[in-house]
Amino acid sequence: MMAFIDRVPEEFRTTGPVGVLQLNITGKCNLRCAHCHIMKNSDHDEMSKETMDKCVEALKKHRFHTVDITGGEPTTHPLLIPFIREVSEYTDDIILRTNAVAMDKNPELMELLDEKNIHVVVSLPCYTEDNVDSQRGEGTFKHVIPNLQKLNAMGYGSKKDLSLVNNPLGAYLPGPQDGLQADYRKYLEEEGVEFSELFTITNMPMGYFGDKLRDEGIEEEYMKLLEDNFNPDTVENLMCRFQISVDPKGRIYDCDFHQAERIPAATYKTIDEVIEADDLSRPMVWKEYCYGCTAGAGSSCGGALAE
Repeated sequence: MMAFIDRVPEEFRTTGPVGVLQLNITGKCNLRCAHCHIMKNSDHDEMSKETMDKCVEALKKHRFHTVDITGGEPTTHPLLIPFIREVSEYTDDIILRTNAVAMDKNPELMELLDEKNIHVVVSLPCYTEDNVDSQRGEGTFKHVIPNLQKLNAMGYGSKKDLSLVNNPLGAYLPGPQDGLQADYRKYLEEEGVEFSELFTITNMPMGYFGDKLRDEGIEEEYMKLLEDNFNPDTVENLMCRFQISVDPKGRIYDCDFHQAERIPAATYKTIDEVIEADDLSRPMVWKEYCYGCTAGAGSSCGGALAE
C-alpha cells in the first residue's frame, strides 16, 4: 500500500481556514451500530461543565462559524440544552448529530429545536426497516420514524435543515449521493417523512466495523478497495483541514476518526492550548485509513466531497 501522505499534494498537508469546532460531548450511546467507529473503544465519559465552559471560551476567541455537536449520542448529555443555548450566542450555525431514537423522551430538547434553527443530522443507514435494524438493532427504525415526523411538524426538512446520513451495510463504498437521496425520498415519503438532504459516509476500517472486517477475513481487501478508489479531487476539501475535533476530556484531534484511534493533533493538544493559541493552522496528521475519506466521491461529516 502506498503511504497516504504521499498522495497528498504539499499545499494540502496543512489546514485551511479552521472554522468548525466539532465537539464530542459524550462517549455514551444508546445503540451499538455495526458500522460504528467510536463506541468500541469509548471510555463512556461525558464532557464536564468545566470543559464545556472552556469550549465556549475557545469559541469566543476564535469565532468558529460552526459548532458541530456529536458523540456517542449527544442527546443523552444532561447539560446539552443549556450548552446549546450558550453556544448559540457565539456562532453562526449549530449542528446536532443524533440517532434520533429517544428524542421524544426529551421534551425540553424538542422545545429547544422548535425554538432554534439548529441543523439536525440524523444517522439512518438505509431507508428500509430491515436494513436499518440489521445494522442498528431491532426496533430502531420504528423508534426513529415517529421522531422524524415530529421534527417535520416543527419545520425540519422544509424550513429548517434536517439531514440524513447513509452508511453502507457492508464492505463497499457508498453509492452516488444524488441517486441514494432520490431513493430515500421515495421510500420515506411512504412513511410521511421529508428531509433536506442526504449525506453519504464511507465506513472506516476501525471500531466495530473493523472487527467485522477482521472476522470475515477481508480487512486487507477493504483497505485495497479504499486505496484503489483514491480520488485526488477530494483532498483539498477534506473536513479535517477546516476543523478541530474535541473529545469529552478536552483533548484535540484532526477528526472524529483520529479521536476514535486516540491520535492527537500535531500542535495544540488540549482545549486549553486552543484558547491560548492565536493561530489555529497546523500540519495535518495522516494515517492509511484516510483513504476512506478520499475514496470514490469522498466522505465527510457533510457527505460526498466530489461529484
